[in-house]
Amino acid sequence: MPEAGDLVGPYRLVSLLGKGAMGEVWRARDERLDRYVALKILPADAAGDVERRARMLREARAAAAIRHPNVVTLFDIVSHHGDDILVMELVEGRTLSETLRSDGAPSLELALRWIESVADALVAAHARGILHRDIKAANIMVSPDGIKVLDFGLAKLRESDPTGASSSGMRPAVSNTRIALDETMASRPAEPTGRPSSADIESYKTHVGSLIGTPLYMAPEQIAGELPDERSEVFSVGVLAYEILSGKPPYNATTMDALFGQIMADPPPELPKVPQAIVEIVERALAKERSARWATMAALRDVVAAERKRRFAPPARRWPLAVAAAVLLAGAAVGVYVWRAQQPEPPRPGDEYVTRALAEYDVFYNDRAQSFLRAALAAAPDHPRANAYVILFGGASEIDRTKAVEAATRARPGLAEGSKDRLLLDVAIALVEDGPAKARELLATTPRDRELAFWAAELAYQSGNYAVAHDEYKTLLASPDSELRGRIYDHYSSVLLYVDDPAEALRIGTLYRDAFPGEADAVAVYATTLAAAGKYPEALAAAEEALRLAEGEDTLAGLGKVLALSGDRKRAIDLYRRSLDRAGPARRPVRRAALGLLQWLDGDRAALATVTPCLAGGADADARERGPCLFVAGVIDATLADQAAMELDALAAAATPVRPAYGAPASLAKLVRASARFFGGACVLPPPPPDPRGLTDPTLPAVYTTPLDFYAAYHVPFFATWAVCERAALLAAHGDRAGAADLLRTVADRAPGRSWLVTTLERYR
Repeated sequence: MPEAGDLVGPYRLVSLLGKGAMGEVWRARDERLDRYVALKILPADAAGDVERRARMLREARAAAAIRHPNVVTLFDIVSHHGDDILVMELVEGRTLSETLRSDGAPSLELALRWIESVADALVAAHARGILHRDIKAANIMVSPDGIKVLDFGLAKLRESDPTGASSSGMRPAVSNTRIALDETMASRPAEPTGRPSSADIESYKTHVGSLIGTPLYMAPEQIAGELPDERSEVFSVGVLAYEILSGKPPYNATTMDALFGQIMADPPPELPKVPQAIVEIVERALAKERSARWATMAALRDVVAAERKRRFAPPARRWPLAVAAAVLLAGAAVGVYVWRAQQPEPPRPGDEYVTRALAEYDVFYNDRAQSFLRAALAAAPDHPRANAYVILFGGASEIDRTKAVEAATRARPGLAEGSKDRLLLDVAIALVEDGPAKARELLATTPRDRELAFWAAELAYQSGNYAVAHDEYKTLLASPDSELRGRIYDHYSSVLLYVDDPAEALRIGTLYRDAFPGEADAVAVYATTLAAAGKYPEALAAAEEALRLAEGEDTLAGLGKVLALSGDRKRAIDLYRRSLDRAGPARRPVRRAALGLLQWLDGDRAALATVTPCLAGGADADARERGPCLFVAGVIDATLADQAAMELDALAAAATPVRPAYGAPASLAKLVRASARFFGGACVLPPPPPDPRGLTDPTLPAVYTTPLDFYAAYHVPFFATWAVCERAALLAAHGDRAGAADLLRTVADRAPGRSWLVTTLERYR
């Protein structure tokens, strides 16, 4: 049997996630792409059944054809020592059944979002002619990135007649094509029958050819032995919707016969505290006759989406009629300059996914936004807007970025000069090749709609031009247009913190939370601005709420940050450790830096082990944003300072024009060298008298004056202010105690509660 640490092809087994009749599921690391995946190792008896294995692999490939952000992706099928192995997307989170059992029913807005996501995933499957046939809460994952539909193991390629009429009351014969990833026994032909008895269900458990699905979610026609169709899945989603909205399923019988009786004849209990319009949507999905249900899954999805938007989307702003008329008259009188980018373009394959990606990006669901972009590119590999957004959104893997640049370069000549698609591709390519400042220049002389004005502000933000970003975000927020407002709220609050305006940052954070109720990022930003204002009890409550809404790397670190600032180091360390466990390759060094400093402050000897993977030869030695981690390694252990500084120098030499998000490597290298030369850990212990030989060191003025180039200290907990603390210690060691105190006083005001700042400041007064 496989063990942790084993190499299965390019996949290193990390930990066993589960074990069942279909074999084992492992968390594994793809050594080539540096990502975590789930490996499903199928039992050896599958390999011996030629027909079963061929069917299983054929239909696994069919399931892999469903490209959708809410469907768990099947990456590959490999063989290893006679075992068949499915390589799947690894989903962090809990099943919907576990979530409902522990947390109860979610908010109405979140419930509708979940129902819509499940339905949308099944629309994609049905478009491929595939029925899932085992929709249930246990096959739905609730992750920080949203809903994921699992296990198309009992799915079937639809074989309906052209009219869409259901077949006769016969259970499916063995010749029907099945996706049989999770079959546990060979199929056998079924015989016509009426309602199955308990004995039938026992037979079902060992002979899946008899009845397919989970009884609680079966439509009446399936129980009657008829072939399921798309409307049967509408019923299953209706059961799931009832369960999500109420926290419990609509049927509560204790025997199988009684359960089937309820499904066939009894109306479900009334949904408590649910608006009537939504009750009617669910009741129609649960109609006993399939002809009375929503005719397609798309129809169910669309009505749920419309109800959610009607109740919870920010209200659209409209020009007054008189203003619109005046604009039209002016255009008729003097002629209107028409920019090509403003002309409507015909719909293209993938457009719907691109629109949804932009909406997810607006509320900081970067992973979900990138998933929608991947779906768009699966439909249209050269889609110009999708490829531009892969680059502009950020957070894409190196492979996806490289593919996007190649596709953008390929598509660019075929786009009209001056079109918005062409401009966005040019900006995206310039961002990769020349950095954000150069990319922004392309927008300087171009008439801008709101989206282009947003990208101009974003590029100013990314290039560290905070004064310009401040003014442009402020102008965008003054407009009544709601497009991209969530992203603007978030980044504008960051800029306000950077320019030392925590009161205005808190006002913007509050507006963000109020405009996007129930969105984890909005609540997390609100928590950050509360902490910046020194309102720690309120910040703690908000950070805990953000974590409840979406447990992920960022929300774990966000709560850890507030706990650390309020003095609860033990819990903060635990949360940062959990955040590190979930962080992807690009983010791990930043999490290591914060965790390592916290551990060191707490006297934990594990601090050094936390950050050394960032050094040469370590697991995170190739990450571009490892500057803070190298800095912390040099601070924690002065014997590593030379190595850390050399690697920071190398980072600086290899840096692209894109500003490092967490500190300029060259500046950090100077600071690490200076700190190691004169003292160690001056932010914890008083610095010793300086070495007289170092007083004339020509590099010291550069250490004092070179910008450290951080984002706001509040968004990089501990690291940025610690670097300032080290710089102040250098000044004090060379006799400029007043300068050290002035430097620390400003930062202490910006980051109230950071114990090492307060303690060190007292020494210099």
